[in-house]
Amino acid sequence: MATIKVTKASSVQSIQRQFESDFNCNLRIYKGKKFADGATKISELSKTENSTGELELGARSRVENVEKYFMETFGITVQISNADDTKLADNGMTLTQAGKL
Repeated sequence: MATIKVTKASSVQSIQRQFESDFNCNLRIYKGKKFADGATKISELSKTENSTGELELGARSRVENVEKYFMETFGITVQISNADDTKLADNGMTLTQAGKL
C-alpha cells in the first residue's frame, strides 16, 4: 500500500513523480482545460479551502475513485493514463491495470 500525500504546498511535478514511481502510470493534472505546469503548486490550482489532503492508494485503487478524490478535495481535474502517457485509463480499471495499458 503506497501513500501519496498531497498538500497545497505540493508541486504538480512532485505528485506526478510519486504517482509514476509507485503505480507505473501517469497522473495528468489540469489547470482549466490545459495541463498544469510542473512547477505549479496545488494551492495555485485548488478551488477549495482545504489545507491538506491525504489519500491511501493501493494497487487495487480504482481510477474513478482517485480522480473523484482530487476533485472533491481540491477542485482539481486529474486523469490517469498509461505508463507512456499515450492512452487514458478506463474509470473501472485499477491503478495496476492502468500501468499495463
